[in-house]
Amino acid sequence: MSHWLYDKVVSITQGTNLFINFYAALLIFSSTNKEKFKNCTLKDFKVDKEAFHKKHILYEFLESYDDMKKKIESQIELYTPLYCKHVKENFRFYNDVKDQCTSEASCDYFKELNEFKTKFIQENVLNFIYDKCKYKKSSCKYGSNTDNDVPCLRAKGSPFILLLLGNDPDDIVNILLNVTIISVPILAIFLILFKFTPFGSKLSRLKAKLQKNGHKKKEENIEDYMNNYAAYVDNVMKNRVNVSYHAS
Repeated sequence: MSHWLYDKVVSITQGTNLFINFYAALLIFSSTNKEKFKNCTLKDFKVDKEAFHKKHILYEFLESYDDMKKKIESQIELYTPLYCKHVKENFRFYNDVKDQCTSEASCDYFKELNEFKTKFIQENVLNFIYDKCKYKKSSCKYGSNTDNDVPCLRAKGSPFILLLLGNDPDDIVNILLNVTIISVPILAIFLILFKFTPFGSKLSRLKAKLQKNGHKKKEENIEDYMNNYAAYVDNVMKNRVNVSYHAS
């Protein structure tokens, strides 16, 4: 409740100090209506929107992981890929922001960062993700890469296929972009080989020769057909003459 409310408040009052007044009024109201708020925690986190956004993402993932784990473990096609991707993205997010937060004095989400690390460096937790999601440990684009830390993840499979698909085989835009990036240099190399090298000249001469032989063969086939057809017509006419002669 506290995270949800604070997120809404800082979003509405962005760039102002109105959220301070809101929490002051809320404290007075909840104090005079304790029975209605006895099951609610309405904490004022006293951090800016950017810091709270990071804090909230880490906290929310930690709170919801056990439920996601059950969905992943079910191996239902509707759930498993979706939640596995969510795990991978949150591992990436952790590595993106961790180097900016090395102590409680340096940032406001140090507590959540440490809790995230404590949970997801456990060998049994990682092995579950590797096994059920078909992922493996990978180096991170951002953040320091150390053994005793939460790893980035990538799909298991052929390195060439992963080069095409990237870390997200469901991302069709990424697939098309990678295929284009790989195809263009290959096509350029073939173009250079065909146009500007002796190898290309030989292939061009061979192609011209094959085309010439092909045209010649086609002409010979047509000529043979016409000769055969003429012989057939001539034979038919002779038979008709013979039949007419004997009939008379």
